[in-house]
Amino acid sequence: MAYSMISILTMPFKLIYKIYNLLYFITILILFFPIFKFLLAKKERFPMAFKVIRFFSQLWLYGVGIFIKVKGKENIIKGEPFLICSNHSSFVDPAPLYAIFKEHFVFTGKKEIEKWPLFHIFYTSGMNIFVDRHNKVGALKSFKQMMAVIDEGHPLVILPEGTIPVDAPRLGEFKSGAVSIAIHKQIPILPVTQTTNWKRLQRGGFFSGKSSPGIAEIVIHPPISTKGLTRSDTETLQAQLHAIINGPLHEKYGV
Repeated sequence: MAYSMISILTMPFKLIYKIYNLLYFITILILFFPIFKFLLAKKERFPMAFKVIRFFSQLWLYGVGIFIKVKGKENIIKGEPFLICSNHSSFVDPAPLYAIFKEHFVFTGKKEIEKWPLFHIFYTSGMNIFVDRHNKVGALKSFKQMMAVIDEGHPLVILPEGTIPVDAPRLGEFKSGAVSIAIHKQIPILPVTQTTNWKRLQRGGFFSGKSSPGIAEIVIHPPISTKGLTRSDTETLQAQLHAIINGPLHEKYGV
């Protein structure tokens, strides 16, 4: 009963914060859109676009009162392609990754982003990669694009859950694509756990889900080597990745 009463009393504040968060994001996106449109028009401008996206992400987080606290920065890989695999608990998740990682990486996202107003330009421009899991031809095209990114020496971001679980921070089921790619290209996987983003902006409508300014705690784990692994190791590696990312969540929330 106490929890229900607290939820009712805090609902107006959550609603106001969500509306402010959305309006602030849309406002700065509209202001930056001409810059993004120019930079994303040609592939050779993508590295500069990445720098602007990093600044945009930091500006958004700061403007809505979300401050990043990172543990394990020394584990960030430099000078070689690798996979960044993070849990996906909130709409906030991509922004801290852009803020933390300075090296130009490529993000993978679900096909539905193609329909999102304004925001779709980060994918339809070719800078990032759509993943269409419901179409074999589209999935193969995405796979080839990811291989090309790795061959160019760029890190690749894959959120193995594919979508935000309804009961986050509990992890959803991991898709095998990330570890399959890492094994195929023999590149390391850098596991990342975002432990508090679900509190900052939880999945749900305006009247449901947690929402508040505060700290975005990020844990960067030691990289996992895939040297010498084969396709037969996919299931074991996937379980290892899941356990590593879940570690801080289990410690913090018992999930």
